[in-house]
Amino acid sequence: MTILKIHNERMFAVPLTEKKVLDSNNGLELQDLRNEEINKVCFKGATFKYNDLRDTSIAHSNFVNSKWNHIYFSNVTIDMIQMGGTIFENIVRPSAEKSHLLEEPGTDNWVNVEPVIFKNSDLSTAIFDSCNLTNVELKNCNINGLSIDGVLIKDLLEQYNKNLN
Repeated sequence: MTILKIHNERMFAVPLTEKKVLDSNNGLELQDLRNEEINKVCFKGATFKYNDLRDTSIAHSNFVNSKWNHIYFSNVTIDMIQMGGTIFENIVRPSAEKSHLLEEPGTDNWVNVEPVIFKNSDLSTAIFDSCNLTNVELKNCNINGLSIDGVLIKDLLEQYNKNLN
């Protein structure tokens, strides 16, 4: 990977490091930035491909208008994030026996089939369109205004509870 530096109003590419490592899964040569601390860097307009970011911490970062495609995103903790206008598309869970991302750097053919958990989150006004919600659980959630295909869930629960009595 190279970074763009500006000197005397001229931009030029500089490698982040001369250290190299081969990715064991597919033999790609990667710049070795393990255990490096990279602060106050502008990657605006940059493209990241074939990167192994396992065990990486990202804090106080701006991803406005960024696009993430074909990302292996398991066992990740996201905390204190503002996601207005964010779109999640084509999100898949790997099958119990085979990963969908076997050829990606850093996956080591590892599959994580644990559930995705949203905790203490404000998903008000969110839209779930053409999603598989099989076995989804809502626990201790405010469901005012929650509807499925235009039917208010609160009304359905009230009717269900009346029928039980």
